[in-house]
Amino acid sequence: PISLDPLIMPILLFPVKEKPPLVRGFSPKVVKPGISIDREVSEATVANISRSGLHALSECIAASTWVSKLDFRYACLGFEEVELLAKGLASNQSVLDLNLQNNNLGDTGVVLLGRALTDQGILQALCLNSNSIGDTGAQAVAELVSGHRALKELRMSDNHVGPVGGVLLGNALDKCPTMKHIDFSLNELGDPGAVAIGKSLLGYSRLTKLSLRGNGMVAQGAKQIARALRANCKLRYLDFRFNRLGDDAMKHIFEALVTNTNLQELDLTSNCVRDDSSEFICEVILTNSVISKLSLEDNYLTDETAVDLLRILQKAENLNLTELNVTKNQIADVQLQQIDLFMRTHVRELVKKKKEAKKNSSKTIGSKDKGSKVRTESKVSFAPEGSKLSRSASRISRGSSLSRTGSKLP
Repeated sequence: PISLDPLIMPILLFPVKEKPPLVRGFSPKVVKPGISIDREVSEATVANISRSGLHALSECIAASTWVSKLDFRYACLGFEEVELLAKGLASNQSVLDLNLQNNNLGDTGVVLLGRALTDQGILQALCLNSNSIGDTGAQAVAELVSGHRALKELRMSDNHVGPVGGVLLGNALDKCPTMKHIDFSLNELGDPGAVAIGKSLLGYSRLTKLSLRGNGMVAQGAKQIARALRANCKLRYLDFRFNRLGDDAMKHIFEALVTNTNLQELDLTSNCVRDDSSEFICEVILTNSVISKLSLEDNYLTDETAVDLLRILQKAENLNLTELNVTKNQIADVQLQQIDLFMRTHVRELVKKKKEAKKNSSKTIGSKDKGSKVRTESKVSFAPEGSKLSRSASRISRGSSLSRTGSKLP
């Protein structure tokens, strides 16, 4: 059954970004002289752009100090169009976010783009999803990443990067400590690419989000990333959906999570997880107080694992899970309903505890502030006898008494 509880949200590691407002004027075959992006527009979407429009846009980008985000999704750009665009990007000093999803850059276009962005040097987010990029293009991106000191997010989903390109990209991550989010899903990196990424996670890489969905991993890649998890790398979100990870890989991943204190979300949908992994999954649920979302959807788990999970869920004292997805396995509806009911109840209890903790925290802060105020007033009101404050008060009192009686000092 599909959960409709608004408190239990699906795992979404890389949400789709909304398109900025559309900028017009660059689509005619002959663009008007002097056309540019309005200075009040910092984020722009450009579509249906002509070759003449690309010339004008490239000149505008080169001179721009106000445009921070450019969105070229579905703009039918090939390597020739990118060559024109790259000239402007190389001289630009304002664009931080560049989205070229669903174009046809190919390896040649990515090589040209990589050189331009290396010269630009301040880009923070780059999206190259669905651009027919192979290992040659991956090498160009790896060179960009290796020498860049500002890039934080790289998306290369749905391309044709193989194990060779995956190794180059994985090694490059170790030389880019600013990188936080990586999406290499729906490529062909395999175990060699995943191993290289895992080694970078053990090095200088500071990745917090990683998606390797649909990359043909079997075991070795997951084991290397598990070593990084055991060393408590910075990863908080990990997406292993649609691979071929079996119980051997699961053993290493879940053993690492027993001591890991950073990972919050793990998606293992559509792998080869069987009941032999139940012991390791249960141990994590019992001992880990950090992980909040775990998906084991569409695997080969049976009622035996479901019974174990329900028993451990009830025993776990520091359980922080808000979502546990075991649908589309070989588990009876009754067991699924029991797990779902437990999770709904647990989530409500977590929300209640957080509200109470917040309320008690505000009360504690208020009482501390009040106590501090009282102590300050006490210091003023009850100054010790013989102090300057007490002598001053005495003189004021005597002066007021003399003024009432009109008498003089003897």
